[in-house]
Amino acid sequence: MERRKFLKISSLATLPLILKSCDWSSPKRDFAITVYTDIHTGHLIFESSTFPKDEKITTETLIVGGGVAGLSAANYLKGQDFMLCELSDNLGGTSSSIDSNGTTFAQGAHYDLAYPSNYGQEGLALLASLDIVEYQPWKDSWSFKDRQFIIPNPRKNQCFQDGKMRSDVLPEGELKQNFQSLLKPYYGRMPMPTTEIDEDLKGLNEISFHDFLNQNLSLTPTFKRGLDYHMLDDWGGTTDQVSALAGIHYFTCRPYETQVVDLFSPPDGNGYFIKRLAGNLPAESLRTRHLVKSIQANDGGFVTQVVDIASKTVKEIESLNVVYAGQKHALKYIMPEQYTYFEQNTYAPWLVLNFILDNKLDKKGFWQNEMLMEDETFMGFVDSDMQETGDTESRVLTAYYCLPPASRNDLKNVEANKEVIVEKTVGYLNEYFDQDISGMIKEVHIKVMGHAMPIPTPDYLFDDKNENRLYTNMTFAGVDNARLPLFFEAMDSGIQAAKLLGK
Repeated sequence: MERRKFLKISSLATLPLILKSCDWSSPKRDFAITVYTDIHTGHLIFESSTFPKDEKITTETLIVGGGVAGLSAANYLKGQDFMLCELSDNLGGTSSSIDSNGTTFAQGAHYDLAYPSNYGQEGLALLASLDIVEYQPWKDSWSFKDRQFIIPNPRKNQCFQDGKMRSDVLPEGELKQNFQSLLKPYYGRMPMPTTEIDEDLKGLNEISFHDFLNQNLSLTPTFKRGLDYHMLDDWGGTTDQVSALAGIHYFTCRPYETQVVDLFSPPDGNGYFIKRLAGNLPAESLRTRHLVKSIQANDGGFVTQVVDIASKTVKEIESLNVVYAGQKHALKYIMPEQYTYFEQNTYAPWLVLNFILDNKLDKKGFWQNEMLMEDETFMGFVDSDMQETGDTESRVLTAYYCLPPASRNDLKNVEANKEVIVEKTVGYLNEYFDQDISGMIKEVHIKVMGHAMPIPTPDYLFDDKNENRLYTNMTFAGVDNARLPLFFEAMDSGIQAAKLLGK
């Protein structure tokens, strides 16, 4: 296919449409494109029936999943006998990061914000013990000790829409003022973890954010588009899909209206927290590339079959306890009797593209560059130019796509369509910078996350499956157990799951 025809097709196609097919042609590029995905690893569950049996292992507690929740549970159990198994090559889950040729970058969640003092004390204590945060009495909040990773407020974010820049996703005007007035009574009443929210506010979990707003405001399509962008960015769904409680929490969980809230974004994003959490644990207890195949209750404990992906062997782990911090959709295959608790969960898939440039891009950046494009799955990009990276040779643009749940099965086509996906995204970046950056790209990395975040739909929050679990010594951790998909929520869920064992 000639290049002109390719560009015409790719400019008309949204990413969900591109992923529907493997028939796209694309121009050849001089840079390498690497795709990271666990989507094809599931076949090992069936293939492993022919793998030889390996060692039998006995441990007091098996932790399934090496993301924020699993590592937080492990930190609570530090000093006890435990083993943690993680499917991927690296720990972190949706907070993972990698290093490529000396350049470090996030492949998922990329920041957190200072924590008000009304946040959960156990989570704050863990972060303080890891030397990550310290209390600031003049702000009555906990902020980050590595101050070099605080993003300067004037360069935090900028919004691009219809070829123009503005300072905020929500357009200025009377409607925005009315919106802010509507949310004002909720400031200071939306802590984390969300399990600590007052009972009299939990009714907001029963309706959608859109219905809540429509009862009080006359939304315009433009303003709703901005709100939908915000909800997709953090919750994976639009105002119609997420609960009113989730929407209100997004805008009022920190004192945005009264002070500058420190924004913490190291070059490895939330991988920074993963390294601290994992670094506090014995390395021999953390096993990556270990796929949990099945869990069976047995004589007051559990027998777990685990595929060692590297050696293609199957290990049998006997444990008294299990903390299941993996993605809950996998329970359908791993432990079907537990899957019924979670089968109503709805997950948003994400794609993350890291463009490593040779740093010849002269235009000064903003850290977060929100882009409201015709393709509503495109969520803009983060620019390492505003991060303290220590890397003067490269500049990393990290672009994000939040896809509808219906696109999940099409993620199998990412590898076949990687050139088209890159070309599509480069087109968006060219619009933003008003120049062609193609010749500056050294390499591209694409991270595929089929179940990146649970969408907090109405009635999702507060339905903690640990309250009615089948076994007292098997608990559930992770934001897909009735939590908002946020770092602090994941951390607290791991702590609470570990505390509950045997109770």
